[in-house]
Amino acid sequence: MTPGLRYLSCLRLSADSDGSTSIEWQRGVIRHHVSSPLLSGVLVGEAEDTDVSGSMSPFKRPKLGKWLTSKADDFDVLIAAKMDRLTRRSMHFNELLEWAQQNGKFIVCVEEGFDLSTPQGKMMARMTAVFAEAEWDTIQARILNGVQSRLENRSWLTGAPPTGYTIKAVEGGKRKVLEIDQDFRPIVQEIFRRIGEGQSTHRIARDFNGRGVLTWGDHLRKLKGQETKGTQWQSTIINKFIRSSWVPGIYTYKGEAVLDDQGEPVILPVKPLASMQQWEYLVDQIKPAPKAEGTESRTGAKSLLAGIARCGHCDAPFSSLLNSGHKRKDGTRIPGHRYYRCSNKFKGGSCESGPYVRADVLDTWVDQAIQGTIGQWDMYERAGTGPSQARELQSARTRLEKLEAEYIAGDYDGEGQEVSYRRIHKGLSAKVALLEKQEAERMTPALWATGKKYGEVWGAKDQEDRREFLRAYRVKVWAWNDAIPNAGLGIVMDLGDIQAMSQELKLNKEEGMDRLLTGHNVPAHWISPELREFGTDDVPAILKELEVA
Repeated sequence: MTPGLRYLSCLRLSADSDGSTSIEWQRGVIRHHVSSPLLSGVLVGEAEDTDVSGSMSPFKRPKLGKWLTSKADDFDVLIAAKMDRLTRRSMHFNELLEWAQQNGKFIVCVEEGFDLSTPQGKMMARMTAVFAEAEWDTIQARILNGVQSRLENRSWLTGAPPTGYTIKAVEGGKRKVLEIDQDFRPIVQEIFRRIGEGQSTHRIARDFNGRGVLTWGDHLRKLKGQETKGTQWQSTIINKFIRSSWVPGIYTYKGEAVLDDQGEPVILPVKPLASMQQWEYLVDQIKPAPKAEGTESRTGAKSLLAGIARCGHCDAPFSSLLNSGHKRKDGTRIPGHRYYRCSNKFKGGSCESGPYVRADVLDTWVDQAIQGTIGQWDMYERAGTGPSQARELQSARTRLEKLEAEYIAGDYDGEGQEVSYRRIHKGLSAKVALLEKQEAERMTPALWATGKKYGEVWGAKDQEDRREFLRAYRVKVWAWNDAIPNAGLGIVMDLGDIQAMSQELKLNKEEGMDRLLTGHNVPAHWISPELREFGTDDVPAILKELEVA
């Protein structure tokens, strides 16, 4: 190794580690190695991750991940006392090794003595990573063996209760179970309801703070008779709660769901805060709405359709502005109006016909059009799909195949190893089955009825939430100057995902709603594809491109 290089010390400790791998021991091993006369290296920083599982990707670890993704130019060598302090997953180690090669970095594992600048060193490192992963599987199996009986009867293991739950002693205090905290339950239900209605978590947090609603931490302090800290609600707190696997009651170990014999997640509470389907739906609801291509960044919600409505002549997004108003001859001031305008035309682009229309006129038409078209339809939502598990599925399959090959080769013939093999095989098989099921469900997300009408939900929203509703359902609005000569403003609205879901369910639609589009002051064949054979030359290209209902 070249002398004088900059070293980043990688330290990691799991909750189940003992003193032999303590942080101080790791730090001492690394400092002794770096300061050796042959290297005379310089330690430029430490990435110390405590209570972090070896199964977590190095790129996702709180401290090490930041160094790898945003501070890679500050060091030359990544050094760890032992390889398992970097990762226990062979897949993650290969990713880290590939990253190091692409970024001109070295990796040093002191105890194993690897020199990863040579092909032989890389091969030995990969082999060791495979054995480290097998060791992690054995540790996992041993831990699960110890708690299996308690999980089977849904006993709470240890620690403070998750958000929304309380711990109750049963069977004369012999075991404890999780139950819904009835005092905090109204807050949880309100959060679920408002997110289901499309309200943003920012708005919910502001409202809770204004009403003086206690956060979960202050709620627990109050129950213990302690003084509350007045902790403020934030959107990040609500988002983190919604994404927590404890909402549907899933028990996890080191960030991974523990599975039962059928490959299903272990649900610890007898009655969780939400069903799995409802949880997945809520998680999907708090995802940022996709930003349409060409949409301008918004700095506020002063207008309903800025960035959503578009110019029918050039398809550029509308921006909004508030004019200054004017004074009458008698000196009284007339307040200004908010207007929508074609951003292309406003910025001196190629569009010469872009509309300039009062915002309240266009907003009112959209409101009336939604109430008059889909207002009485039953409201449906797509069940949450969750993130893709394809990569994790492939990894689990590979590990299962490798485990079975090792068993056939006699690697588990030793005393007591048969039980360990069956436990590991049972866990991996269940994991593969669950991931396969999740991937199949992702490809065909189900639709479920909310029990409300679209008009009912739309009417209960304020402007900010109506805007999010339109963005979430990909509703589009276009406007033209005189689409019909001398008729005034022409408007077309595409119902987006609402129409797509209704077609999927084959709902009975009202007369005149068996198409994708509804409009005002535009030729009939613009919004009725079945009429276009009688006049298609003047149909705007943006409408021709839409899928025919």
